Amino acid sequence: MNKIVIDGYIVAVSTGGEEITEQEYAEILSAIRSKPTAREGYDYRLKTDLTWEEYKLPPVEPEPLTDEEALTRYANELTGADVEPEEAK
Repeated sequence: MNKIVIDGYIVAVSTGGEEITEQEYAEILSAIRSKPTAREGYDYRLKTDLTWEEYKLPPVEPEPLTDEEALTRYANELTGADVEPEEAK
């Protein structure tokens, strides 16, 4: 079994990468199973010393609006209506 380390973080345990012992493999799996629950907007990455480091997730880019959605939203702003495009229903 092997581990793949990038910039000081364990990113995979696989058949490629740095060779590890069965004991190290078991320790990595144990650490993975004990990953903390991340708060919203954050996640954790496993460091080579088998400790977890919290990091902020990049912002999620919203899907671009279709022309129909953009026109509907603009019309809603002008009229104060709250009508969704037919495709969204």
